[in-house]
Amino acid sequence: MSTKGQLLQDPFLNTLRREHIPVSIYLVNGIKLQGQ
Repeated sequence: MSTKGQLLQDPFLNTLRREHIPVSIYLVNGIKLQGQ
C-alpha cells in the first residue's frame, strides 16, 4: 500500500473504530468483512 493512501485510510478507519460505526468492506476477491 502506498504511504499516501495509508494517510487517508488510517484516520478514517480509526474514527470508525472509536465511534463504533458499523462498516462493511469488500475485499478484491469478493469476501465481505463486517465490523463495528
